[in-house]
Amino acid sequence: MTNEPPCLNHRGFLQPEDTTGWQFLPATLAARALRQDRCAREIFLACAHSALTAGTCVGDDRQRVADGVVMAGVVCRGDAFTEKAIRKVIRQYTSSSTRRAAHCLDCHKPMTTRHRKLPGHVIHDGGGMCARCRRARQRSA
Repeated sequence: MTNEPPCLNHRGFLQPEDTTGWQFLPATLAARALRQDRCAREIFLACAHSALTAGTCVGDDRQRVADGVVMAGVVCRGDAFTEKAIRKVIRQYTSSSTRRAAHCLDCHKPMTTRHRKLPGHVIHDGGGMCARCRRARQRSA
């Protein structure tokens, strides 16, 4: 990966004049594939964020999505579907997975849910602790 965006000097990232179905042209498909292979994460996220407002004209009150380009691997057509796809890409690259801890951080016993009681497991209560350890910590505080 390089720090230079792959979209520079590549004709597949722009819609040719008066071309319908340009998103299926070989150059456009190659452009969409390039972003996955050669675009750095920071540049890719900046591209996705700017795609949300790239269609806005000067003096326009409402922000508009990009149209007629490939940005962040999405063929932008300036519609609601484009905005949804770009927001999905941003969410995928910025959201961190939130997983429940498998063992209590205090007593180190394996945890389960309240509805699924397993032998040898303690009930998960939140914050990575079991219900017993959380109550004990709350009483001592």
